[in-house]
Amino acid sequence: MLPKPGRRARGLVAAARAVERESETIVMPAHDAILPLQPRRFLAGYRDDTPRHWCGDNPALTHILNAYTLLVPGNEGFFIRTLKQALARIDDPATREMIMHFSHQEGQHGAGHVRFWAILEKQGYRIRGFQRKVDFLLYRVIERLTPFKLRLSIVACIEHINAYIGHEFLEQKILDQAEPSLRALFEWHFAEEIEHKAVAYDVLQRLAPGYALRVFGAVMVVPLFYLLATCGSLYLLRQDRLLGKARTWQQLRDHLGRGHHLARRTLGYLRDYLRPGFHPAQLDDQALATAVLQRYSAPQSRLIENVPAAA
Repeated sequence: MLPKPGRRARGLVAAARAVERESETIVMPAHDAILPLQPRRFLAGYRDDTPRHWCGDNPALTHILNAYTLLVPGNEGFFIRTLKQALARIDDPATREMIMHFSHQEGQHGAGHVRFWAILEKQGYRIRGFQRKVDFLLYRVIERLTPFKLRLSIVACIEHINAYIGHEFLEQKILDQAEPSLRALFEWHFAEEIEHKAVAYDVLQRLAPGYALRVFGAVMVVPLFYLLATCGSLYLLRQDRLLGKARTWQQLRDHLGRGHHLARRTLGYLRDYLRPGFHPAQLDDQALATAVLQRYSAPQSRLIENVPAAA
């Protein structure tokens, strides 16, 4: 049985639906290289006996993803709020439709990850203090002090990060040995990040196309994103008393270095983002996303379902 969503999960979905109600005209997106966006709901439940190190019995990789899941719901709410503010400044129906479906997808991502928090707490992890401190810093302090156009630049950069993380995890099949429901959660999320990767960037280019603003947003985002993700990962590894284990650091080296090459690849993606002529569609990986979404929506698995735009 699908667990009843908590208040925070319901709030994210409600916020996304509020954005949808701002748009009445449904047309195709402006960029042919980007798939039309389809809101979907994640149906899978999570097992109470989920292994602590659910990603291939690899504590380092598991806690990198666990830290990511603690950051997702707050981020998604921030994206929805920022794009809703942008919606009021845009008359173009194609862009309005992209924002509408983007917001619905992001709300569903946040809801799916919040449900997973209950499993982490059942496993004994102390997560709420870290999550509350991060949310206070990002959304009570930084968001309130940041002008709208800079917030839009921040969202565009974070979405680029999410898209290239998704690309690498899907292309390299990093989640193949993960616990099935959590593999589905992250692969569905990563596929939709690829699917809607151009939305925030296109809105930024429409409302605030300056190159300096894009670079400044990236300078703000990149150090803070990786600092918080690293702190979250180390905090969870510390709770498992694995920080001093050689195996832990070998797993981290394998992920960042000679195994998945994430450090080198990340620098390449960030360099791409800083090019004056950059656009997210220049990395054509929509087929990668489509394959995942078709697999999880197939009748034999049906771990995701399409949601009507106004539902």
